[in-house]
Amino acid sequence: MPLQDPAQGSIFPSLSSSSSSRSRTRRRASQPAAMDLELHFEISRTAEFILNRNFTRVALQFPDDLLKHSTKVVTCLRNKLGSGNKVGLFVMADTTFGSCCVDEVGASHIGADCVIHYGHTCLSPTSTLPAFCVFGKASISIPLCVEKLSSYFGTNGKPIVVLYGLEYAHAISHIKEALVEAMPRTKLELLFADVMFSIINPLEDHRKSDRFGYLGSCSSVNSLSAATGTRCSLGGLIWDLLEGRRMEDYLLLWIGPDNSTFSNVVLTFNGCEIGRHVAMFPQILPSLNIVITDAFIPEAI
Repeated sequence: MPLQDPAQGSIFPSLSSSSSSRSRTRRRASQPAAMDLELHFEISRTAEFILNRNFTRVALQFPDDLLKHSTKVVTCLRNKLGSGNKVGLFVMADTTFGSCCVDEVGASHIGADCVIHYGHTCLSPTSTLPAFCVFGKASISIPLCVEKLSSYFGTNGKPIVVLYGLEYAHAISHIKEALVEAMPRTKLELLFADVMFSIINPLEDHRKSDRFGYLGSCSSVNSLSAATGTRCSLGGLIWDLLEGRRMEDYLLLWIGPDNSTFSNVVLTFNGCEIGRHVAMFPQILPSLNIVITDAFIPEAI
């Protein structure tokens, strides 16, 4: 399917609806409210990225579940760029095998000089094109999350690493602050992963960066048996273990759904005890790792 510019009246294929309630739930969760469209899709930051780098042909990459919002996003983005701006915006309407990666091949079909990537991403490095990643801002109850997590922290003496889906990155600093306030006297070793970056530069630029070393790699820890100073990165997140610690020493808590990213976490850190907080429902569920205990007991929905 050719690349389309919805601002020029292009027609997009409608997505087939699933009869399963689980699919309908996922679709409802992925639909931002109209009033939150600019915030959810980071229209201002996207326009700033385009204008500051003087891009003129911009490919917009949406996963299938967000494609239905593409025309509204383009309209908002054009308004933010200004009526006199001649930036070409092209929506890539093809289904990609791995929507988490930047589709440079599709973008090359219209000679794009950058890609705006929406939704879940692994932040893998690009070869030739810079990309700006819009993770989205999934809904989460911060007080409820803090309540559930703090109630468990008090019963477990292990140090803790908190990982999360990138769509929840916007709330992590608030969760961390609220958690510290809720447990002021607790001497708990608690690590929150950071997002590596939201702008992906071509491979050569990554190698020249000194911020995180080789940016864009989605490798796991350098060595699970390393004793000191180990830097870990996975799924677009990065965190440093404290001196003398190994990943097996930590309880790993995941905030987000049971998706491919979480599966990657479970497979990579299969020596860790792992728990999962499902942000879209008011409960904490146990994950199914072979060494996971039933510490997070589901509540009745």
